[in-house]
Amino acid sequence: MTSLPEVLRRRVVLGSGCAALVLAIVWVTSFAGPLYAGVYFLANFMLFADLFDLIVRRVLLRVHTGRPRGGACPTSVPVGIGRFTDAQVALHLKGYAFLLAVHDMADQVEDFIEAMLPFKDRVWIIDDASTDSTAQVLLRAGFRCVRGAQNQKKPGAIRQLLRQVDPAVRTVIVMDPDCRLADDVLMLGGLERRIFEFQRGGMAALTPRIRIVEAGLLPTLQALEYGLTFSVLRKSLGDHCVTSGLSIYRRDALESVLDKHDLTVYAEDFENAIILLSGKERIYYDERLVFETVPKRTWRDLFSQRVGWYFGLLHVYATQLPRIRSFWRRDASTTYHFLVYAAGLSIALHPIRLLMLLTLLLSTLNGVDVLFGLDLVPDTPMTDPSHFVIAYVQYTLLMTVLLLTAIKRPERARLGPAVPLFFFYALALVVPTTVGYLNWLSLRLRGRRVYDDHYDHPGSTHSVLSSP
Repeated sequence: MTSLPEVLRRRVVLGSGCAALVLAIVWVTSFAGPLYAGVYFLANFMLFADLFDLIVRRVLLRVHTGRPRGGACPTSVPVGIGRFTDAQVALHLKGYAFLLAVHDMADQVEDFIEAMLPFKDRVWIIDDASTDSTAQVLLRAGFRCVRGAQNQKKPGAIRQLLRQVDPAVRTVIVMDPDCRLADDVLMLGGLERRIFEFQRGGMAALTPRIRIVEAGLLPTLQALEYGLTFSVLRKSLGDHCVTSGLSIYRRDALESVLDKHDLTVYAEDFENAIILLSGKERIYYDERLVFETVPKRTWRDLFSQRVGWYFGLLHVYATQLPRIRSFWRRDASTTYHFLVYAAGLSIALHPIRLLMLLTLLLSTLNGVDVLFGLDLVPDTPMTDPSHFVIAYVQYTLLMTVLLLTAIKRPERARLGPAVPLFFFYALALVVPTTVGYLNWLSLRLRGRRVYDDHYDHPGSTHSVLSSP
């Protein structure tokens, strides 16, 4: 349980950090003319959007949780499940299974076998028409492995596999082969207690916490992004959360979802959540259940991943619009996340992010121009070198506040070095986001994409972290 001094310290840091940012914004705009103030807003749009989102989500979190009453996250435990001993949990736990779709992973299959060996009897795998020895190796290791005759991508393959799973299995964990249960959860036996709580709560799905532990610059930046996404975004949604590529489902709920799903791999988990929530089902986030995943190790792979995420985001909004409209005035967190945050800040206002990127680029070029005395870039309110400096300092301050208030103490030292660089990382991601949206538009207007991401290749599976 989080101690009272720790809670107060986080509130003080969060409150003072946000207040400092607000005062800086007021100070800058009060001494600037309308034109400069407008350019200042444009250059700092990412800061304003994230600060607004943070404040709203902190309010939503307080609404959902109230006062902490035992446990690290009050939203983790469905109301009314009671307290049970380990023996009672083991006695009353209903059948559960891991479901995985794999394709051409012969070069990683040994690592997968080693990680999943403790759960071998509960693992159900479908080989999604691999062209290598993946299925043979898994069968030799004693795993159940159904062979798919044709490549269906993850949603279709999981639907086929689910029809063959033992009827006694009432809870399914849908995961990708590059994910692992965290060692600390495995050693403490936390998986089955979390599943038992999920079964007792009667909700449709559970989203665990996903973390990246691999070292390196790009993995650390992704690890910080993942940490904030789960601890701020998903934690604020109460029992109207969004599923990830790795999620736990009530079996009958997943069966119902896949019967209504369009079975595309793009944002398949986001579509799952929309179908469930529109059917009055509930999904919650449990930060105590932790899985680890492999990050994208190259900028090219990361670029392709994000193109696919945001192509999928537009695809889901285009195909699921009637269901999404039903969220209007239904629940504060649902309305905000799907209609304000995803539809508004992420999609409708994306052109402003492009203008922000252009403004900061011009500011940077003029700064270099002034530094070397080249006098090639005209001095205008749009090209003022201070825009980039102010945007960087203020956004880094916001990230520092988030590191100290949203990231757990043991992980802060590891993720801290990413904070000074996160501004550049967030700006860089505007590019693949734009390409993802352009892919969706181009596919409908011209019948082809402007960029071929890896999701459209045979056997591709969605990442464990869905787009917004």
